[in-house]
Amino acid sequence: MYRIGSISKIFTVYTLLVNYGWEHWNDCIMKYLPELQHADHNPSVAHVDWSKITIGDLASQLSGIGRDYSYGDLANLDIPWTDAGLPPLSPDDVPQCGGNASMPPCDRDGIVLLIHVAPHSYSSFLFLEYVHGLFRRAPVFAPQTTPVYSNTAFRMLGYIIQAIGGTRFDKLLQSSVLRPLNLTTTSYAIPAGEGSWVIPNGESGWYQDTGDETPTAGMYSSSSNLAKFGRDVLLSKQLSALETRRWMKPSSHTAGLFLSVGSPWEIMRTRSQISHGRTIDLYTKSGSIGQYNSLLVISQDYGVALSIMTAGLSSAAVIEVASEMVLQTLIPTLENRTLYEACKSLCGTYESPDRSKNSSLTVSMDTNGLQVERWINRGVDFLAVIQAYASQTGSPSIHMILQATNLEYPPNTQGQDVTSRRVAYRAIFEKDTSDSTGQHRIMDQSARQWTSVDTPMYGEIAYDDFVVHFDHSGIAFAIEPRVMRDTLYKVDGEAGSSPRFTHIQSPGF
Repeated sequence: MYRIGSISKIFTVYTLLVNYGWEHWNDCIMKYLPELQHADHNPSVAHVDWSKITIGDLASQLSGIGRDYSYGDLANLDIPWTDAGLPPLSPDDVPQCGGNASMPPCDRDGIVLLIHVAPHSYSSFLFLEYVHGLFRRAPVFAPQTTPVYSNTAFRMLGYIIQAIGGTRFDKLLQSSVLRPLNLTTTSYAIPAGEGSWVIPNGESGWYQDTGDETPTAGMYSSSSNLAKFGRDVLLSKQLSALETRRWMKPSSHTAGLFLSVGSPWEIMRTRSQISHGRTIDLYTKSGSIGQYNSLLVISQDYGVALSIMTAGLSSAAVIEVASEMVLQTLIPTLENRTLYEACKSLCGTYESPDRSKNSSLTVSMDTNGLQVERWINRGVDFLAVIQAYASQTGSPSIHMILQATNLEYPPNTQGQDVTSRRVAYRAIFEKDTSDSTGQHRIMDQSARQWTSVDTPMYGEIAYDDFVVHFDHSGIAFAIEPRVMRDTLYKVDGEAGSSPRFTHIQSPGF
């Protein structure tokens, strides 16, 4: 077991979705955090307008509030900052909790101070340091402006989840997520007893009490448990497939061209062969606390999850190198494996059982994916027809790639194997959008391909609409080009028969 730092945020959002779905996503947070009623209700550059922030804003890092209340505050370090040119601070301006790992975490319920007011007489006051501290923190951006990494947002999310169900967050996490998924080496609190723990020498952070900050950065897990959790997300073990797809989407972009932010995913975009190939999205979450650095990577494209965990004084540098080495090797291997398996299942030639129609279609594979290599309908080369149509529109088509749609149907003909299934595909017409001058284009025409899906149509059915019939073993035996109102059956199913496929071998790991 390691500490996983901010990967804890994934478990916090997942707990919210498993228990309450999207029902409260757009609710104002003031509905569940009564302390915020005492904030300054005259918003300014120095005060957060809490009434404009929703639960979804917190989860997607779009609340605009600051990163922390006090953690990392330089005023808590025993250093003569005035000698460095900083102004002296009054005691009220120095956080008394949570400023660094050696200080107690800030408690939501406050600290009771006993003030001597007369001989043998004391009065008690409840000093809500954390809440008052938040009120003193200025907003960073207006809500929904741009993502700002905020630990405070996920601490608040922990409070909100507790308020919605009336159950402590740690208990809800255990009963609704960790126990049902059998994540026996994942823990909200410091593991009790003895176990296989990784604890570096020195101030490792293993025993650091994160208190109410645990929903944002305080949990523990093992590499196997974390990877299993990622697979369970992909398999929609608790959320429905639709809810999983809805969750695994970007909410905003960052200043980096290849990094978007979800809830709370850190979404990296790369190519399937690293330097070229199709676009691949990696849904990741990194975590760091003390001497621990960790990374969870989930790929919907390949249906895999992986975790990398490091501990030690150089763990930050190590995980940066290790993750790059692993992904540089793994992604092309997974891509080639995916291409091989897809072609093994679907590649081949399909023909109409009525030979007089002279209708056939050949599916092959190249590095772009499953390709409609040849399409004859009633003796006419229909790919040539598509090419001619595309040329008239000024954008000649070079590839017709089949893409799965997540739409699946039961068999629709009597006598068909009841264990068979029908899966909908759409043909993506990849076009040559390269600039003959070699100049980089800002308005890249390939980015417009998504607007041409489901067009053109013929009799209210689009040219790109296909349904593939699979048997119980997952091998395709028929394909419907729906625009032709016909079903073609496989007559040649050797995956490696296509000359375009000969360079893609069955990859190993």
